[in-house]
Amino acid sequence: MVIYRRGGHVHGGDEAVERGCDLCEWHGVADGYPELISQYQSHLRAEHPKAWLRV
Repeated sequence: MVIYRRGGHVHGGDEAVERGCDLCEWHGVADGYPELISQYQSHLRAEHPKAWLRV
C-alpha cells in the first residue's frame, strides 16, 4: 500500500507525495518532493503563466 503525503519528503519506498493545483483540477503524484515540485512548476508555466506574476 502506497502512503501519499501532501508535500514533504518521502521516507520509504512505499510512500509518495501529492499536490493539487489551486487554480484548476490538476493533480500530481511523485516518488519525491523535488520531482513533484518540478511537475507542479511545469504545469503552472504551461497552464497558468500569469500565476508567476506578482501583483
